[in-house]
Amino acid sequence: MSSRTASSRRAPAKRRKSSRSSAGQGMTSWLAILAVVAGGIALYDNRAVVIKQVSPLLSKERSVAANPKPKSDTSREKQPQPQSKAQAATAKTPVPPAAVGVVKAAVPPVRPATGATETAQLTGENFSGKFYFCGTSGLDNCVMSGDTFWYRKTKIVLADIAAPRTDGAACQQERDRGFAAKVRLKDLLSSGRFDLETLKVQAASAAPGVMRVATRDGRSLGSILVSEGLAKPRMARQQSWCP
Repeated sequence: MSSRTASSRRAPAKRRKSSRSSAGQGMTSWLAILAVVAGGIALYDNRAVVIKQVSPLLSKERSVAANPKPKSDTSREKQPQPQSKAQAATAKTPVPPAAVGVVKAAVPPVRPATGATETAQLTGENFSGKFYFCGTSGLDNCVMSGDTFWYRKTKIVLADIAAPRTDGAACQQERDRGFAAKVRLKDLLSSGRFDLETLKVQAASAAPGVMRVATRDGRSLGSILVSEGLAKPRMARQQSWCP
């Protein structure tokens, strides 16, 4: 009797518990439905923004689906061709690296020496200049002796005369006459334009230098010195200037 009474008392408790759980599940489902409805309303209200954000992704997926990447066909790959013995030897030989930043030096053009050019040009007409004695103005436009002078940095020896010496003279008379010839040649060269000519035949005992004949108006300046007793013809027999 007591067991029946206890079971009858417990039965309402189970029923109460099951009713509570069913009520909770119903509430949860209603909340889920309300969330879906609210999300749909929010999505509909902001449909312009959502479509703007999703459209690039949809276009990219469509392009990939339309143009699938072809699979590489390994069977069509180019097979290596057999090499000859010469090609194999060339392939095995190491090739030195190319030089970087190396520039070949330009070869300067060969120019003739200044002295040779000046010497070739010291033949012609209408030469002029103010002459001095060598030693006071350097070796340019200066007179060294009665038959030698420097012009355009070139030593010129009068080919038609031989004048007395001042340096290494045999006597005082030769030294004095050599100095007079030196002064006279300086005055003749400085007094106007003169021409420089060459002689086909020159004396074997000619002094080292460029051999020229200085003329003015068709007359040799050396012949003027000879006429004044200050020089002698170079081709003639040389006699002493001493008594």
